[in-house]
Amino acid sequence: MPTFGVQGLDVSGHQPSVDWQQQWNMGSRFAYVKATEGNYYKNPSFNSQYQGSRSVGMIRGAYHFAIPNWSSGADQARYFVQNGGSWSADGYTMPPVLDFEFNPYEGRTINGFYFGNTCYNMSPAQLQSWVRDFGNTMLSMTGRLPVIYTNTSWWNQCLGNPAGFGDYPLWVAAYPSSPTNNAGPVPSASWSTYSIWQYSSTGPFAGDSNVWNGDYASLALFAGSVPMGSFDTATVQRAGTTTSLQVRGWALDRALPGATTEVHAYVTAPNGTKTLHKFPATAYRPDVNQVLGLGEYHGYDGQIQISSSGQYTICIFAIGKFINPGIGCKTLSADGVELPIGSLDEVTEQRSPDKESLKIRGWAVDMSRPSVTAEVHAYLYGPDGSRTLHKLPANTSRPDVDRIFAVGSNHGFETSIDIKKAGDYRLCAYAIGLYLHTELGCRSLRIAPGTTPVGTLDSATVKKSRTQASISVRGWAVDYGSTSAQIGVHAYVLAPDGTSTLHKFTASKPRPDVNAVLGVPADHGYEADLPISGPGRHQVCTYAIALSPVAPGNPLLGCTYLETGFSGSPVGYLDSVRTETVNGITSIVARGWTVDRDMPSDSLSVHTYVTAPDGSVSNFAVLADQPRPDVNQILGVTGNHGYTAKKAVTQRGTYKICTYAIATSPFTLGNSALGCANLTY
Repeated sequence: MPTFGVQGLDVSGHQPSVDWQQQWNMGSRFAYVKATEGNYYKNPSFNSQYQGSRSVGMIRGAYHFAIPNWSSGADQARYFVQNGGSWSADGYTMPPVLDFEFNPYEGRTINGFYFGNTCYNMSPAQLQSWVRDFGNTMLSMTGRLPVIYTNTSWWNQCLGNPAGFGDYPLWVAAYPSSPTNNAGPVPSASWSTYSIWQYSSTGPFAGDSNVWNGDYASLALFAGSVPMGSFDTATVQRAGTTTSLQVRGWALDRALPGATTEVHAYVTAPNGTKTLHKFPATAYRPDVNQVLGLGEYHGYDGQIQISSSGQYTICIFAIGKFINPGIGCKTLSADGVELPIGSLDEVTEQRSPDKESLKIRGWAVDMSRPSVTAEVHAYLYGPDGSRTLHKLPANTSRPDVDRIFAVGSNHGFETSIDIKKAGDYRLCAYAIGLYLHTELGCRSLRIAPGTTPVGTLDSATVKKSRTQASISVRGWAVDYGSTSAQIGVHAYVLAPDGTSTLHKFTASKPRPDVNAVLGVPADHGYEADLPISGPGRHQVCTYAIALSPVAPGNPLLGCTYLETGFSGSPVGYLDSVRTETVNGITSIVARGWTVDRDMPSDSLSVHTYVTAPDGSVSNFAVLADQPRPDVNQILGVTGNHGYTAKKAVTQRGTYKICTYAIATSPFTLGNSALGCANLTY
């Protein structure tokens, strides 16, 4: 008995009665039981041996004795599985075994069948092919490749020591003549060591005695541990133009302690189709390690892209070394999966003399909900780098779209976007779905500048009345974008205090001289009185307002400065007061002059107040409209500025006479007292 490993035995129909408790007490911990041979023999004691070994706690498995020239490898594998050679990853069932060794019926003919030589009268290539046929069939039926039981000399002799069988665990038979832990050589082309060594056919255990090349934990893993795991969550994730099912969980296989466990996700789509998606369980899961102590990287986190809305069923399987158990299924609904579709059919310039716009036309359908009006987002990038968003409902009639996609006829969009500047523009449109969006296209256009008006500021003069002052402007303006249109004119008046006032009017006055010179129709003159509120130096500028919003600008027609006058009170004098009698009527006569220097050509009103000897007061007004060339000469003014005020009197006594000049300038500081005098009658 070797001094290492785990002891075990194998039995056949030659050991119909085995005291399994005794074998356990002797140290045997696993057993292999012969199940079949060829496709003609079943061990009559198989069930009792198979269950008996398990009943005392042994890990057990079944083996098949191959007769390769009797029938195909696939045929004998099926016979084996159907008669005890199956396997399950329950932790106490050893993988199935192919017993491939010396021909026990060498040179014999039994029931008319000649069994051949020790190699079954088969070439190495034929025997290799037979083993692969058997192994592949076992793998497809049980999920595991079988263990190959053989001895080195026969394998090398009959199969030629081939490479390529390293995936099949090796059970080597070698009976040393004295105690040793050395099993001798193994078929070196495929194996560097063995998994099980059959070291004796004569004891100490019933049948043949064996040793597992490892500890009991590795034997249990070899028997087949079931992978563990969890399907934690399934969610719908969206990014950009894609929708995915995201699955998260963990999986590990104790039989592969140093390797990554793979998970397979089978996804059943709403139309019933099923697809397979594979993910490595390598994500960080410290919570799993805290419970199981098998490392922190056993999580899986995968995304499965989907293309249609509806209900999905996802089933996850942990792919183990020996078996692939399901670790959960989940069902979830995904809506808004289908991408919107559509087209940006037209982006064209629309120009008139006074309007510039882009015409936008196309169609859009949200395929996840075609009965609902889709929204289109149009982003307009201007020549100044600006970006503006325009939201458009796709609800106009487009029967052509319905004919192709059968989604209803009202999925068109159309609008006009006003343009205010010339230059290069780019428009990009997107169909907005429930969750996703699709670019419908981009278009670039260059908007040429509109026409620039022409015109002049012909004159600017100051106008005053007793109540107001203004600057009167006159000129003309024409826009060649539409010579029949009467365009706007803006006049800016800059006051001495720095304030600026805007006045708007239209060039709509007759100017036959302009029409004749320019050869244009309609009236294009302007005349306007621009109110001002104080005296001093004013600037007035007029601008022609272009019809087109994309004109290079509104040109200056002209600017000029005007002195609008000054603030003051009238000047003058009460020259004389006397009495005169005409036709028996005596009157007090007051003479003098007065001028409003801000409006020096105007004749002012003079108010005269007469206080009689009895204290009563009377007043009357006269106009200072009598010639006074002396005043004109001295003051350098024009017009008539002399006055004569006459008042008939009857009372005797002393009279007081006062005269006052009434200002005419809107900028006046007040009326002026011209003088008072006393007169005795």
